[in-house]
Amino acid sequence: MQPRTAQTRGAAIVLALAVSCHGWRAVRTPLRLSRPFSARINDVRRRSAAVALDDDGAVDALTTVDLKPLDIPTDGIVLADVEPLVPPQKEAFIDRHPLLAKSLSMGVTYGLADMTAQLFAYLTHGEVVPLAMRMRRAISLTLVGCLAVGPLLTVWFDFLERIVPGRSKRAILKRTILDQAIEVPVMISIIFSLSSLAEGHSPAYCLAKIQLKLLSTWKDCTAVWFPVQLVNQGLVPLRFRVIFQAVVSFFWDTYLSIVSHSVVV
Repeated sequence: MQPRTAQTRGAAIVLALAVSCHGWRAVRTPLRLSRPFSARINDVRRRSAAVALDDDGAVDALTTVDLKPLDIPTDGIVLADVEPLVPPQKEAFIDRHPLLAKSLSMGVTYGLADMTAQLFAYLTHGEVVPLAMRMRRAISLTLVGCLAVGPLLTVWFDFLERIVPGRSKRAILKRTILDQAIEVPVMISIIFSLSSLAEGHSPAYCLAKIQLKLLSTWKDCTAVWFPVQLVNQGLVPLRFRVIFQAVVSFFWDTYLSIVSHSVVV
């Protein structure tokens, strides 16, 4: 057999894509030629190999060379049955529906927190409330968390990150201070008002509750949430901040529910 030269092999060079998880599966299968690779160059997750064929049409493994995606010539031809090196992964629910996921997490948290507060009231004070009233109260808090608190926090955290971007200590401290000074009193007032209205109370009752309890609740909230928000703004990625707050706020919302439903004189 005569030595192989570039002239005898020049037209026999083809481009084959090898599947990483199956070794040389693409080479072992029959060669089925497909469209030019220029039409498929956008798939950079494919691993490739330049395969040389000898005069008999057999694969010359000694001259096979792995290619990086950017080294692949666009004028070659490829195998039709190529599999991606990394199969496409389905996006998480929070990435496909961020607002819905964060709102639902807040709604579930508020509902569970209120049921815990009702259990606390029963165990400590012997408070007996009709089942219909208990369900109405829990559902109202769930709706407040899902339809008001969750969406507002999602928009608020995005806004904070936009006006005060960065991971520096100064940026984290600024976002935390803005959150405690603006978002907290507004959110407390919203929770007091919407939960009371959902339970059938009058606007005058809601206003009296806010005037009586806002400052003391705000003070307690700052003591709890200032260090929590430092962690949230500094360490937690933006897409998970509402989820993180929902987890921590279960305990705070239980307390807030107890305060919200205490007697207004």
